[in-house]
Amino acid sequence: MIGRLTGKVLEEADGGTVVDVNGVGYEVTVPLGTLGRAGRDGEDRVTLFVHTHVREDVFSLFGFASDADRLAFRTLIGVSSVGPKTAIQVLSALPAPELGQAIARKE
Repeated sequence: MIGRLTGKVLEEADGGTVVDVNGVGYEVTVPLGTLGRAGRDGEDRVTLFVHTHVREDVFSLFGFASDADRLAFRTLIGVSSVGPKTAIQVLSALPAPELGQAIARKE
């Protein structure tokens, strides 16, 4: 499984990002705002915490700015009827800390 990627962002479009890691381009789906929050080094390489989602017909990578965001994603997809795309949409609207607060307030 792929757990983390560090590389240069080559493309960004509608939540889809291509990250070049030593010449290999990984297509990663990210929530809105993730690339702005993700850590970058002196060479402008971004680090994403990755959830690898495998089904019989698809191998998908979902990237997050922090391990907490990835944990929130994994918690969301563990809920009945919530798939990866829905979880990404939720985290695009509410980053993990805000989502946790909303749940605590029962909103």
